[in-house]
Amino acid sequence: MARTERDVVHVCLFGEVAIDTVGQIREQFESSTAGANRVVLDLSGVTFLDSTGLQMVLETDAAARADGWELRLIGAPADVQRVFDLTGARARLPFLTARQLSALLAAPGDAPA
Repeated sequence: MARTERDVVHVCLFGEVAIDTVGQIREQFESSTAGANRVVLDLSGVTFLDSTGLQMVLETDAAARADGWELRLIGAPADVQRVFDLTGARARLPFLTARQLSALLAAPGDAPA
């Protein structure tokens, strides 16, 4: 599911992000975010993430950096987030805090100082 708030495309993933679902997720993500300059990938609804899902997130981050668009992530539940911690990927990925998300979605001039 994707929605646009301000100039940010907010993509919410739900359920399993694994070898049997990642192809469809990638297609939907790419169609939802085509031409976007700022994207938030929300992993809070993810219940399982395998190495294929982790690879998809890392490749999405690499594409954003290479193509000049901004990607930010909202963390997954603790047991899923652990995959990012164990692999060292968490430190390399642009995860948002709740305050940072609020600031990102705030109208210009409404952002907290």
